[in-house]
Amino acid sequence: MPRLYLRMPKSMVTKYVTSFLGFMDIKVGCQIISLFSLFNKIAGVYGIMAMFQGGSFSQLSLYIYSIATIPIFIWGLKVMSDEKHQAALKYAHLYFLDHLISTGWMVLFGFWWYGFAQHDGRPISNSSHQADIMHLIESLESHYRTPEQMAQFHHSTIDVNTPEGASEAMLRAQRARQIWQAERGFAACVLILGWAVKIYFAILLYAYALHLRHGTYWMLPLSKSRRANAVHASAYQTVPNENDEVALPTEEGDDSKTRS
Repeated sequence: MPRLYLRMPKSMVTKYVTSFLGFMDIKVGCQIISLFSLFNKIAGVYGIMAMFQGGSFSQLSLYIYSIATIPIFIWGLKVMSDEKHQAALKYAHLYFLDHLISTGWMVLFGFWWYGFAQHDGRPISNSSHQADIMHLIESLESHYRTPEQMAQFHHSTIDVNTPEGASEAMLRAQRARQIWQAERGFAACVLILGWAVKIYFAILLYAYALHLRHGTYWMLPLSKSRRANAVHASAYQTVPNENDEVALPTEEGDDSKTRS
């Protein structure tokens, strides 16, 4: 079997793909990424509970998918700690696939939110249960706010069949559209930034898996395993540094044949 060579180029980009954000061990960063993703998936449990109060099919499918993928990220946390390159690479594939699937829901939400949502300031309830909860919140607020404050916050019910109610509804819709026009760009930037950050997380998972595969993880400047893997380095009769070109067998079986 031919040997695989890995040379780490020197650039500013390298700093952020051989460590987590340039100041933390890449292994610790991958564990943080997996833990953050796991918490995000666990939130699907609370989403399912909220669905009993009303919701759409797309929301329900997203929450079910999130719950179904929880075991994958629990397994991913273990894989990051075990430092096994084959399992780490599989986990990186699954993470990237999960990001692509989640992108579909994000596009669907953005398409509806920017193309079909009215943004007219009217309170929306998907079921009678949500309407009752909204009414309960408003009744609780009325105990701590004056009638003038409640009127200022527009919590009162508007009867659009009366001239005063129709005028108030038009004013509320106008203000809601002004707010939406001012904030729609910022909201789009937040969505795109969150999507791009997960791309960076996927790149880090792939980089960590490839460094494990080539046996160069312990050479990284911020690696927590530099001292722990000194025995591994001595097996090759030299202690390489960060500027060395490393040539390692692809499989452990080839390694043993080389030494014999």
